Amino acid sequence: MNSSLEKVFFNFILKNKKYFDIVKPYFFRNNDIQFVYAVISDYIILNRDAKIPSPRQILEMVKLEDKDGIITKEILKSILTDNSQEYDEKNFVEPKFNSWVLSNRIKTGTIDIIEQTRNIDSIVDFDSTVEAANRIRAIVEDMSSTKFIADDDMGSDFDDPEQHLQDNSKFKVRSGFDTLDHILGGGWDIQTLNVIMAETNNGKCHFVSTKCHIKFKNIELEKTVEIGNMFSKISKGDYNI
Repeated sequence: MNSSLEKVFFNFILKNKKYFDIVKPYFFRNNDIQFVYAVISDYIILNRDAKIPSPRQILEMVKLEDKDGIITKEILKSILTDNSQEYDEKNFVEPKFNSWVLSNRIKTGTIDIIEQTRNIDSIVDFDSTVEAANRIRAIVEDMSSTKFIADDDMGSDFDDPEQHLQDNSKFKVRSGFDTLDHILGGGWDIQTLNVIMAETNNGKCHFVSTKCHIKFKNIELEKTVEIGNMFSKISKGDYNI
């Protein structure tokens, strides 16, 4: 993948904001493009209703993050120069872009599968093995999905409901962990209660002293409590989460 084509993809995404949820900064091999894209992507994902920033706004945003002053005005101007008109967008840019996205999703999914299999030899019971297999299957299905490839907002095949595109950003909240977001299909479902369950000492909290946000007699506070003790107090009505 050469830098010229990455610039075309970068500007293609700027014109199609929905792809910010799909394309990760590390998809770009060019470090300058990767850095600028990461700045814009973070802004768009945090501000869903925001318009794509103007070149001047992008310059100011990059300056705030680029502490070493690596991205000069000339570099940014080069990155933002949209030369997509030189290509046939429908028959060249979109197929190339879709292939690029899919190949990067496969690479990311492969790494996630490796992570899932690291401790598989230590699993001895059938139910846990099935759970591990289901997690890996979900990763494979997600990374090999081509649902992002579409001619319009209704998906590539109108008659096939499975191919209809959905704006996951409207229904999902990112967990902050890429692997977990992969498994959950984009993050936590909004307006749902999600409970993390596991046996004792299996990594639900980083430390025994993990801080939890709780409400005590209608007063919000952040308190360090042992999780087991907290749940026993909740059962007695002392705490409300």
